[in-house]
Amino acid sequence: MAIIKCPECGHQVSDRAKTCPSCGVEIEGRITRCPECGEVVFKNQEQCPACHHPLPTMPVPTTGGGTENPESAQTTIPVETITYDSVEAQQPRQKHTKTATAVVVVIVVLLIAALTAVYIYKNQEGQNEIDAYGKVMASTEPAELQNYLDIYTDAPEAHRDSVEARLRKLQTADTEWGNAVASGSKAVLEKYMQLHPTSLHNVEAKIKIDSLDWVSACETNTTEAYQAYISNHPDGLYADDARAKFEKLDALTVSPEEQQAINNLFAQYFTSLAANDPDGLTACLANIMDSYLHKSNATKADVIKHMEKLHSEADVTNITFRLNNDWKITKTDVGDNRFKFGVEFSVDQKTEYTEPEKGTFNTLNVSAAVTPDFKISELNMRKIVQ
Repeated sequence: MAIIKCPECGHQVSDRAKTCPSCGVEIEGRITRCPECGEVVFKNQEQCPACHHPLPTMPVPTTGGGTENPESAQTTIPVETITYDSVEAQQPRQKHTKTATAVVVVIVVLLIAALTAVYIYKNQEGQNEIDAYGKVMASTEPAELQNYLDIYTDAPEAHRDSVEARLRKLQTADTEWGNAVASGSKAVLEKYMQLHPTSLHNVEAKIKIDSLDWVSACETNTTEAYQAYISNHPDGLYADDARAKFEKLDALTVSPEEQQAINNLFAQYFTSLAANDPDGLTACLANIMDSYLHKSNATKADVIKHMEKLHSEADVTNITFRLNNDWKITKTDVGDNRFKFGVEFSVDQKTEYTEPEKGTFNTLNVSAAVTPDFKISELNMRKIVQ
């Protein structure tokens, strides 16, 4: 017995089967082989369907097993001569071997692909962790470091230790920042910035220090204070205001030239008063004085009368005045870039008589006002009790 392919449907079937179990065509006694290619064919076919080689005409046996032409029946090629080890019989076994080999190859390829994918995934995961580690170690946000610790639980221990240490440091810095803000102290804020030079809070600290310096400058309200603020905060929040206040105060600051002019004015006044010089005296005065020795709307004549009175005593031999240079001068804007001055100082008065024992010495406090043209518009004196 041999296994063949059904000539009708190609399904494998025994050469002794009465019919093909697949298509139902009769098999037993109806098949032979092509002498050219060996293909199994029906006996009544004129040529091989595979190679088209002419086939000898052979009678088909009847169902009863007899033959219509006994002589012709003797020439039929017995199917039984087909053995399992023939070429056709070996083909299924070869195909089975090839299929098994192909399956093994596919499995090996899939296994390699899977291992490669796992390797790539693990490698990518490792690279992601390295990238994330580098990023958070440069971060100043505690939330970012905590997020790393939550995600990369299998990260190298050295990485996790470093991140945890940095997280603790940032958390400590946050606590110190809260204390610095609560203190409201410039010195404490500056110390925080020194201890934490990379902290994001340093921007806010600079703003707070800016505000503290501005408040201090306004409280002092001097050109020096505003100049110091501008020097420390050239781009500060209040830099423009500081410059405006500086310019305004600077305009009201008595310059050395103005102070010298006022010094010369009163030196001439007291020199003329002591010398009984009316021309020199009146040259120092405004035409109408708001106040002179507590008299309102005094004239130059009133001042001359005061001078004459000082020299009216017959036994007065000499009068001298010495300015003590303890000036207190203020400056007020009266418009059109013109300024008047308020002046306070002290002067010593010494009066000598023909009888030396009658001589006197007094120190007088002087309160005066000077016009923009450097003329005395007010002058009042008060003796200091010795």
